[in-house]
Amino acid sequence: MNPRLIAQVLALALLYALVVGSFHPVDLALGVVLATGVVRLFPLAGLPPALGAREYWRRTLHLPRFGWALAVLVTRSCFQVLKVIFGRRELANQAGVVEVPMGERTSRGVQVSSWVMSLAPGTVLLELDWEKRVMRMHALDASDPDTLVRQQETFYQRYQRAVFP
Repeated sequence: MNPRLIAQVLALALLYALVVGSFHPVDLALGVVLATGVVRLFPLAGLPPALGAREYWRRTLHLPRFGWALAVLVTRSCFQVLKVIFGRRELANQAGVVEVPMGERTSRGVQVSSWVMSLAPGTVLLELDWEKRVMRMHALDASDPDTLVRQQETFYQRYQRAVFP
């Protein structure tokens, strides 16, 4: 078995054990089984490809900026959803599906963009269409799809691209 694949499975199994809060052998074994399935079914879910030292440090230096921007995005989205929940902002049945172009994103970049979309309350990834190179997302407020697409592209260009192109 490939040493890289073993490392991926062990890392995901350890993450599973941390999430369930148990290092019991049965839980660890279940974590290994689930991790093996994830690595086999979703090859992009594994560890990122090896990078040169210069590229590694460049991306690492940009990671805090990406993390901060993600925290701000999630916080703002939470407040907007809370406004809707508590009736401070009306939605006139404007929920809908918006197609966001993948653009120049790599497979890893599409994966991270999809995760960012789904992490921010009010939007969730529905589908990746690799033939059309679009990410379909559902938005709580899709009254202005062009603005949503522009927001996704701006986040990618300003914060994500330097770390996860």
